[in-house]
Amino acid sequence: MEGAGVVRMLQHLLIAVDGSPSSHHAAHQGFGLARQTHSKVTLVFVLEPPTVIPVGPLSGYVTTAPARTEEDLANARLALRTLSQEAGVPVDTRVELGAPADALCELAEHLGVDLIVVGARGLGAGSRWLLGSVSDRIVHHAPCPVMVVRERKR
Repeated sequence: MEGAGVVRMLQHLLIAVDGSPSSHHAAHQGFGLARQTHSKVTLVFVLEPPTVIPVGPLSGYVTTAPARTEEDLANARLALRTLSQEAGVPVDTRVELGAPADALCELAEHLGVDLIVVGARGLGAGSRWLLGSVSDRIVHHAPCPVMVVRERKR
């Protein structure tokens, strides 16, 4: 029976969201998988602090995002709460601060998850040329398998 092996293999999923349509689609795919495998779900939103990039020999610099505020934290918590109500399975939620790929890989290691679920494209497209794709970094550095969910073009 093939399905029984999957149930034993997947006991804890880490699903990452950033508020983008791609991450919401990935979350719903992850929720479906969790329902099928009776897996525990941790839903996480990583708030990225601004990256400071020096641009000259003196004190010039550019930041990739504005500083995070209490409102950002509240919005992330609200997004997680709203999305977790759509899961159909029990969900633990977390908001983390840090570089998304690094924070997700560290959290996956700490929690001992069996699979990380992420969207193929998030909200960070503007800084992608500087920092690289978050999903790509996760695939290459995660301590467990990673499912990258791409939205279908309609």
